[in-house]
Amino acid sequence: MLPKYSDINFSVLPCSMYFMLIYRELHSFISSSTQTPCINFDTINQKLLTRCYKRFKIQENMKLFMINISKKEYKKAPEQKAMLLFLTYFPDFYIYLKNINANAAISIQNAEKILSANVSIDNFIEMKRIIDEQNAKRWTREKTLQERQGGVSILGTISETLLNTSMEKIIDSKNFFRTTMSEIQSYGDFVLMCLPNNLWLSVKSNFARERLLASGFSTDIIGVGFFTDYTEFTSQAKIRNFLKVGFLAMYIPDVSITDEQIKNNTSTYEEVLNYYTQNNKDFPKNINGTLFIRKLSSIKDELNSLLAIKDISKRTTVYF
Repeated sequence: MLPKYSDINFSVLPCSMYFMLIYRELHSFISSSTQTPCINFDTINQKLLTRCYKRFKIQENMKLFMINISKKEYKKAPEQKAMLLFLTYFPDFYIYLKNINANAAISIQNAEKILSANVSIDNFIEMKRIIDEQNAKRWTREKTLQERQGGVSILGTISETLLNTSMEKIIDSKNFFRTTMSEIQSYGDFVLMCLPNNLWLSVKSNFARERLLASGFSTDIIGVGFFTDYTEFTSQAKIRNFLKVGFLAMYIPDVSITDEQIKNNTSTYEEVLNYYTQNNKDFPKNINGTLFIRKLSSIKDELNSLLAIKDISKRTTVYF
């Protein structure tokens, strides 16, 4: 249960009166038994936020919280941006709100709260499932065009953040590390020391296409992402291009990601598998003769199997 209004020291916050008003208003809607979105942002917007963003210098205070939003973007939806400022400091309220997009950081914080754990390579897929479930329950009306566009962008950022955060949890800065030099970032996002070539990881959110292909430079690389379009991995020409630039594997989600997949109880991996099975085609293999398309849930074990070989001179991508 969220702390009572009287238990919060608002004086330490910039624009404290704004936070006090919003907290008191939202908290009044919440009962101890409530576990689903119960506060309609549209109503709060009309009742309170319109007055608040005009009365308080919300955009200036957003900068104090490192929320960089241009004046043009702010003017498009000032009430939504004002609520984003509040949720940045009080993210636990997001689970109770409906008909509003927050941002990737707030969505992930809520998933961590629900799961009672921080994002890791053990649970990042479960985190994504929780976030998708929350988003599905959050909307009780048709989204506007702006809300749909914003939602797609946020979901992409969530996917990439989850993947990057989960990988960072196994970084030891010696055998496995993130690439930070701008000169080599185009090769991939992470690198695992191996022979005869280091193994690069290119992390993407929903789609493969040119962005993923651009990561390959005839080196050993794997693609990792919450890819949603199974046809990205059924075209012989596209698979050939991936192999040509050095991809050894493509890790795609074996859990439902889209609303359609949830409805049909399927996943991108299962859709790809069904395509090859129904069309009597062999599942693609990489240059080593092993499976090219793999379950995203298996990446932890397969990376750990390489990292378990402590002697780098014996750690190879030849059998990966």
